[in-house]
Amino acid sequence: MSVSLLILAVISLITRNVAWPQDPIPRLHLKHREVIGQRFLGNESHVEHFKLLERAPTSILIGARNAIYNISLHDLTEIADQRLQWSSTAAHRELCYLKGRSDDECQNYVRVFGRQGPDRFLVCGTNAYKPLCRQFTIKDGAYVKKSDTDALGLCPYDPRHNSTAVFVEGQLYTATVGDFSGGEPLIHREKIRTERSDLNQLNGPNFVSSFAYQDYVFFFYRETAVEYMNCGKSVYSRVARVCQHDKGGPHAFSDRWTSFLKARLNCSVPGEYPFYFNEIQSTSDVTDGRYAGRSARLVYGVFTTPVNSIGGSAICAFSMDNILEVFQGAFKEQKDIDSNWLRVLPDKVPKPRPGACVNDSRTLPDATVNFVKAHPLMDDAVQSYFSLPVITKTSFNYRFTKVAVDSQVKALDGKAYDILYIGTDDGRVLKALNTRAPESRDNVGQVIVSDVQVLRFGQAVKDLVVVHLAGEASKLVVFADSEIRAVPLHHCDSPAAATCRSCVALQDPHCAWDATANLCVAVLTKLHDNDADKTLFQDIPTGRHRSCGREPGVTVTPVVYSAQTLTGALIGTCLCSLVAGFAFGFWFSQRLRGSSYPEPSEQRQQLNRLTESSESPGFNNKSINLVLNVPPKNPNGKNANSSAENKPVQKVKKTYI
Repeated sequence: MSVSLLILAVISLITRNVAWPQDPIPRLHLKHREVIGQRFLGNESHVEHFKLLERAPTSILIGARNAIYNISLHDLTEIADQRLQWSSTAAHRELCYLKGRSDDECQNYVRVFGRQGPDRFLVCGTNAYKPLCRQFTIKDGAYVKKSDTDALGLCPYDPRHNSTAVFVEGQLYTATVGDFSGGEPLIHREKIRTERSDLNQLNGPNFVSSFAYQDYVFFFYRETAVEYMNCGKSVYSRVARVCQHDKGGPHAFSDRWTSFLKARLNCSVPGEYPFYFNEIQSTSDVTDGRYAGRSARLVYGVFTTPVNSIGGSAICAFSMDNILEVFQGAFKEQKDIDSNWLRVLPDKVPKPRPGACVNDSRTLPDATVNFVKAHPLMDDAVQSYFSLPVITKTSFNYRFTKVAVDSQVKALDGKAYDILYIGTDDGRVLKALNTRAPESRDNVGQVIVSDVQVLRFGQAVKDLVVVHLAGEASKLVVFADSEIRAVPLHHCDSPAAATCRSCVALQDPHCAWDATANLCVAVLTKLHDNDADKTLFQDIPTGRHRSCGREPGVTVTPVVYSAQTLTGALIGTCLCSLVAGFAFGFWFSQRLRGSSYPEPSEQRQQLNRLTESSESPGFNNKSINLVLNVPPKNPNGKNANSSAENKPVQKVKKTYI
């Protein structure tokens, strides 16, 4: 019965339109030992918890354990004379030990950095679970300490905590926790913060990124959804925003945001019952480009399923215009604890509009401030810019963690593509793109160009940075907790792309087949040649070029079977298994049944032995078919053999038939 149900379920898939996009197969694989690039390890004796603090044109500042490293982007070496050392005091470490923390935790991990002037900057660190900020100035090439301030609400206690910070016009905006236990989340700017213990504003959030855009500062995070609590517990991805010039509200709201609003981010596979990737992990920077013939500013996000669900990851793109539009839409409310969350009717929204940026928020009426405090959630979700996620991957082996974008890379046909570099929690970097982005938003062409094991297996990718330096090959900088690596943006010279067809099949805008040199080359190295377009072969949409011709023995792309083909193969396998199982079972049952009964010749021999042992005077030459023992009856009519008394054995009369 169970096999029949399985077959019926599989057959039903044939007659349905399955909306789930097929996982793209990487065109190129590189193992860890095959990866060539520079490395920076820092202090190799301890876990550093590297964090990117600032990027300059030719260097990057890295927050680490008791130090800030200045790393050259040319070769990933440290500019040693610009290292800033900052350790926690012995008293702070001793207090940390008394709180039950380990020696590794009771160090100062630098998490926040911001320039307040040409030679003045602010640095914040965990400081042995007592966050501290310190101002420095640069004098004669040396760092000079100015003052220390409490970093409560500015820096996390734990370097592993999901927090984010951004400096905008000299002011520090942070999203972190404000207590030792991590139970008081907040979005903070000097003297202004979110409400305390208000689940409508923040409900167990994990912050992933933040940036300034126009007059706003945006925060991306995931949290337990208050609008779903009547049905159970679920985590939703959010985007929240505050106005840069928010000065707090009147009276009791003087230290509270008057412009804090949030909306859900919808990254899902559409259908009658959409499949949601609910947990945002990171975002890219805002990317300018042309998509489907229109200009747009996109931010790409990494989304995953919950850890106790099927292993799934996706990259979704969101338009900044769509995000702003949602924040101008309707609000959502729950009238009482047993009610559903519904749209707020327009006539119930006070004026001026709650959450809008104004010249002086301290003059807002109480009705507006009270409304935005009670209604921070927007009714509409921000929909993905494309009809589907740009990339989806179902895997029990790894999940996506980070994404970086090499934006608007032009192919030989003049079309521009956003190339995505996706980090995973097991040290891989996937290079991917949407081949249909220049023409359509309704269809998505998912392509994974390469799958490179950049870090040792088990090390999660913590951050990614695309680097373009004048006069040098472009590179990708990959961050782990205790290692930083720089690898090429492309692998056109890989042996896996040694033929025309295999090179074109990569569908990589960075690579093309050079018919003159008979090599797969980086396109940028050929741009100086005016005749390059005549000798370079490339086809991003299809991965095939007619000029490559036939090359026996060369596999252009891995064979990808359709759902119908796989379903047919599964049905055939099930039917063959049923027939084979029935035949084997029938044969085995006959063997068992045959061994339970003797052969006819054995039966005759047994009967003959019984006959020879009888007391009959003669021998019957005829076949004996049956022997009956008929004992005489006792006077009481009972069988003699049925008696248990100790009496002489009587002679039994035997009759042969």
